[in-house]
Amino acid sequence: MPTLVSGGIGSGLDVGGLVSRLIEAERTPTETRLAVQEAGLQAKLSGFGLLRGALDKLKSALDGLNSATLLSATRASSSDDTQIIASADATASTGSYAVEVSALAKAQKLASGAFAGADTVVGTGTLTLSLAGKSASITIDDSNKTLAGIRDAINAARTTDGQPLGVSATLVTSTGGVEPAGTYLVLTSAKTGQASTISLTQAGGDGGLAALQYQTGGPANGLTEKEPPGDAIVKIDGFTYQSAGNTVSGAVTGVTLTLKATTTAPVTLTVAADTGGVKPKLQALVDAYNGLRAVLKEQGGYDAAAKKGGVLIGDPALRGVEQQLRRVLADPVPGASGAAKLAGDIGLSVDGSGTLKLDSAKFDALLSGDRGALAGVLQGDDGLVARLSGVVDGYLSTSGGIIKARTDGLNRRLSDIGDQRDDLTARLDGLQKRYLAQFNALDGLLAQIQSTGNFLTQQLASLPGVGSADK
Repeated sequence: MPTLVSGGIGSGLDVGGLVSRLIEAERTPTETRLAVQEAGLQAKLSGFGLLRGALDKLKSALDGLNSATLLSATRASSSDDTQIIASADATASTGSYAVEVSALAKAQKLASGAFAGADTVVGTGTLTLSLAGKSASITIDDSNKTLAGIRDAINAARTTDGQPLGVSATLVTSTGGVEPAGTYLVLTSAKTGQASTISLTQAGGDGGLAALQYQTGGPANGLTEKEPPGDAIVKIDGFTYQSAGNTVSGAVTGVTLTLKATTTAPVTLTVAADTGGVKPKLQALVDAYNGLRAVLKEQGGYDAAAKKGGVLIGDPALRGVEQQLRRVLADPVPGASGAAKLAGDIGLSVDGSGTLKLDSAKFDALLSGDRGALAGVLQGDDGLVARLSGVVDGYLSTSGGIIKARTDGLNRRLSDIGDQRDDLTARLDGLQKRYLAQFNALDGLLAQIQSTGNFLTQQLASLPGVGSADK
């Protein structure tokens, strides 16, 4: 809006102040009306934001009950976790087993003869190191022909696909005793099991690398087997199972055993239903539903004591969501059979105030006695979870959801208020210019009249006898 220019130089009229007050009188009613409308729309947007938040919590609670393994999960436990650790997946069947571990899986370990020290030159040539069907070729030349250099070259070796071979090399120094004093090259396999054997052959060079070659049963081995590879051997109810590793997953369907030590007495493996997480998830649904009701009451209800309604009172979206959810909770589940067909049969009920409650005794009895009936009500395409989720999704969907449609409409109206403010500013700018022109013209006219009056007064005063005391 242009700056007001104060007129009235000739007439004394405060043109700037007068125009400013006229413009403000024109602006105030419209601006007040727009501000009230804007505040109401912002309050409704906030109300729908709270509704979305409550529905999001309900959706999360429903998702927690939608797991396919929620009611079929099993849990495995061992009577001695220091010897055997057990876990189970959904394919495991409940039962109890006696488990004995007679041997743990071991990795092969080889050692060279004694060398004077890490800097001792061994020889040059090409070493071919193999483990469990994979191999790596290692070039030994003047740059790495010492015992330490060969150790580092073995540790850096890669297979043709660029992966570590799985054989580690270390140097161990002995001061004497069972083994002669000296420094030894020790090779250890990263893989357990009797099939995971190390092979080390040499070719070319000066022949010194022959002191490091090894093949199982070979006639000219330079390395000595210090630890033979071995399989784990476990007995389950008397049935023997052999495994290349100490993690055994094929002996009992759906059960994984981690072997920690050999046993002197049978360890009891128990596979039981794992239902401990079901009730907390159902309680989370109850809490989320009641949280949503609190938001609906606050935003869409009427406080008789305060004589004030919520910002979304009368909005059909609020009435619709609670009606639809209560209808799902009240209707029989299509296809459900047996001991449970309704939400009330599994302990879920809505009281006279509309609050959702969970009857723990009824739920616990069904959970322990007939998980199939419980699953029939809760899960499946026609179960409570799927149908309640369908109602919630109809409100939360970003493509055609009710809340998005409502908030988009409110945002359009807020944008329109912004446009109205711009229009008001433009109109008042024009009006101010017109007022200034008109009042400045009036000011000029008044100044001219005043000037003419002053002139006439002076002329009259100059006439003979005018103002004289003589008669």
